[in-house]
Amino acid sequence: MSSGEETDRRYLLRKYNNNRVMIVSDLHLGFEAEWSDKGLDTREPHWSYKIIDQLKNEVSKTNPNQLLILGDLEHSFIHFKSSEKDKERIWVSNRWLREKTLHYFMEQIVKIDSLKVSLIRGNQDTSFLRSLEKLVKIYPQGAELFGQLGVWHGHTRPSAPILFSSEIMLGHVHPAIELIDELKIQHKYPVFVKLTVSREEIFHIFDFQLELEEIGLIDEVTITILPAYNKFLGGFTLNQRKKKYQSYPVLSQLLQHPKLRIHLTNGIDLGLLADL
Repeated sequence: MSSGEETDRRYLLRKYNNNRVMIVSDLHLGFEAEWSDKGLDTREPHWSYKIIDQLKNEVSKTNPNQLLILGDLEHSFIHFKSSEKDKERIWVSNRWLREKTLHYFMEQIVKIDSLKVSLIRGNQDTSFLRSLEKLVKIYPQGAELFGQLGVWHGHTRPSAPILFSSEIMLGHVHPAIELIDELKIQHKYPVFVKLTVSREEIFHIFDFQLELEEIGLIDEVTITILPAYNKFLGGFTLNQRKKKYQSYPVLSQLLQHPKLRIHLTNGIDLGLLADL
């Protein structure tokens, strides 16, 4: 398979009415802080800078007027005190790294002329929010946007309005598949995961108890899980024999659905996950 940045497109472009929207998920900016806590020298968030630079470059090439981030913009810097006395208090680790990462994101992405940035809050999005709330539209629980797109991060249960949307998207999983070449060498690839089923089945997957007479349940709907935009992180390997779906309790039924289709980030359709 060919490689290179030009064949690793980890975003989606959609046009909704007059809105040209770039959709990404799971940037995990500042993830170097985790490495720093383990003793590695991370005096500058160089890897986070590379992710931001790549995003800026792709925004420049595709010229969207909106950027929609499906959660985990940051790799959380907030931690809870472990002692009984301080259990209600929180602290921010690697504050200097957090400030550099946040400042660079704001300068390179948020301040792009004519680009509106929106964030669906993910489970890691904690310390950036107060600094961004006046510049970025933040949706704490997900949203139904443009009258047709339902989005949420994936770590919580989606709301009914999201599931009634014409198209549904989420992140959180960092989906990947493992392929073995003719030399028996294993290769791991990030992927887009797609499922097209009736809306009634979507409601069953997420255990919503609605009357079958509800408008729209007979329609087909496509739900897409985006790969992590951060190329330095691992992913949840969908086609391994021992899949730990308990890590994603909300999405367990979705991730085990027999009709899941897998698309590489270079556009190749690998077919059904069940056949891999």
